[in-house]
Amino acid sequence: MNWEAVRFLSVIALALVIATFPFWYPEVTGAESKLVHEEENPTFVIRGVLSEVGDYYVVVQTPQGEVKVSVHGWYRERTMKWFEVLDELRGYVGQEVIMEVEDEGGGNLVAKYIEIPSAGVKY
Repeated sequence: MNWEAVRFLSVIALALVIATFPFWYPEVTGAESKLVHEEENPTFVIRGVLSEVGDYYVVVQTPQGEVKVSVHGWYRERTMKWFEVLDELRGYVGQEVIMEVEDEGGGNLVAKYIEIPSAGVKY
């Protein structure tokens, strides 16, 4: 075997190693992150009238019907807990509400942002 053939095969082997390296350590490179987490939870905006405030959810009356949205976690840049938000929202039943919600799957909607435009209140 001559040296040119050895050098050519070495270059090909090195190119294969370099090309496949991101798949050896996906946690570090993030090469497989799209494959593992193909789609994040979709978010969308709901606009309607706040019709009910429960123990851990709110109901919004929209032209398409009633939508039940869970409220949990932190709001107002991590200064208010979900139960404090629900306590305040009880005073706004019957008013227009705009909510950004995230679909966590199985029809479970979670409020990420809540606004009562007539009162200038944002959570």
